[in-house]
Amino acid sequence: MDLLTYFKAEIETVGRQWKETIAALDDIAALRRPRNNVNHVLWLTGHMIWAEDYLLVEIPSGKTYRSKEWDACFDHSSEKLPEDEYPPWAEVRAEFTVVHEKVMKHLARLNHVDLQRPSFLERQWFPTAFHSIAHPVTHGHYHLGQLIYVTRLLAPVATPSTVDALLKAGAR
Repeated sequence: MDLLTYFKAEIETVGRQWKETIAALDDIAALRRPRNNVNHVLWLTGHMIWAEDYLLVEIPSGKTYRSKEWDACFDHSSEKLPEDEYPPWAEVRAEFTVVHEKVMKHLARLNHVDLQRPSFLERQWFPTAFHSIAHPVTHGHYHLGQLIYVTRLLAPVATPSTVDALLKAGAR
């Protein structure tokens, strides 16, 4: 498997698992924090919208698919806001689905030459499209881990697994 195919597969996998994990969550669950300074599901999902679009589309190409007015809520420097200042959960969940699908279509059009091109937005850490696209491969898994951890703390599965037992023990 070549590197571009690997990147696409990893990003698609995180997106698919993310959608499955958030599918049944309601407004209340999306805003609950298991601990005071732990991100809630709504922020994590909004952050993934920002990160996928910014790192996979905007930096390399200058295009964008996300609702940019939400950047202050979800970008890498966003502060924890009062719950009523976040967009509604239903909108964030729908936006994630739309943006992720558009990002995947954007990635499908890329080839190996595209990866070597200088980034449209000049950023120190992302001089080429390759650098910018490689980052979400680890970033997505990192936040998917947070999402799964938070959702399991908030609503453990009916039949606890070893992971559930470890999460419960760690939540003291």
